[in-house]
Amino acid sequence: MTQTLTRPAPAAGTRVRDALAHPPLTADVPDIRPTLRRAVSGRTRAALLAGAVAAGAATAASDPAGGTALTAAATGAAALTALAANWSTCGMSVAGVVAAPKQPGRKGASTPWRRLGWHAVGSVATAVPTGALLGLLGAPVTAAVPVTVLLLVWAAAAIAYGLHELGMVRMPTPMRRRQLPRHLRKTTEPWKVSLLFGTMIGPGFLIFIRSSAYYLLVLGVLASGSPDLGAALFTLVALGRCLPSLLAILHSRRGGSMPGFLSMMCVMDRRVQTVTGAGLAALAAFASLATL
Repeated sequence: MTQTLTRPAPAAGTRVRDALAHPPLTADVPDIRPTLRRAVSGRTRAALLAGAVAAGAATAASDPAGGTALTAAATGAAALTALAANWSTCGMSVAGVVAAPKQPGRKGASTPWRRLGWHAVGSVATAVPTGALLGLLGAPVTAAVPVTVLLLVWAAAAIAYGLHELGMVRMPTPMRRRQLPRHLRKTTEPWKVSLLFGTMIGPGFLIFIRSSAYYLLVLGVLASGSPDLGAALFTLVALGRCLPSLLAILHSRRGGSMPGFLSMMCVMDRRVQTVTGAGLAALAAFASLATL
C-alpha cells in the first residue's frame, strides 16, 4: 500500500533549498508532483497564453522572411525542448547517476564532472546524426511545398500542442513509453551508465517524450530541409538536457541533499510545463503572422 507523507510547510523566510534539503524518504510520496490545476491556476494559465500570443505577434511585426521565420520557430522549439524535457523521471535518473557521490564498493573511479562530460558526449553523439537525418528527410518536402504553407502547418501544430501543455485541450502524444534502464546504476560503472544514458537521450524518441515541444522541433527540422540546422538544434537540446545534472552537482556542492534536489524537480515540473505551453503559443503566433 502506498503511504502518503506530508511535510510541514517551511516557515516564512526559509529558502526553498533549505526546505528541500531532506534525507531519502522512507515511503512513497505520490502527491509530491502536483497536478497542473493545483500547481498553476486556470486564470494564470489563461493570462500567460494571452501574453504569449501578444508577444509572438509583436515579434512577427519585424516582418521576417519566410525561411528566417521557420528557422527562428524551430530554434525556439529546440530551446523549449531543452528546458522542458529536463523535469522528468529520466532527468532525475540521469542526475542521480551523474551527480550523486560514488557508492563504496562500486567499480571504477570517476567524479561528477567527468560523468557529466561522458553524459554530454553520449548525448551529442546520437543527437547530431538524428537531427541531420531529419533535415535530410525533409529536403524533398521543402523543395515541393511553399514555405508559407509549411509555416502555417507548423503554427497550427504549435498552438494545438501549446494548449495541450497548458491543459486546455488534449492532443495525441505518440512515443516509445520506456524509461532509462535504471537497474544499470547498481551493476555498471557510473561513467559507463552516464555515457549510455546520454546515447539513449540524444535522439529524443528512444524513451518517454516529456514535452510536446519535441514534436514541434522535429516538425521544424523536417520543414527546414536542412541537415546542418537539424544537427545544430538537436545538439542544443542534447546539451540543454545536461542541465539537471549540472544543477545537481552545484546544488550538492553548496550543501544541498540529492533527495532534496530530486524533490525540487518534481515540484517545479508543472510550472515548467506551463511556461512551455505559453512558449509554443508565442511561437505559433509568430509563425502564422510571419506569413502575412
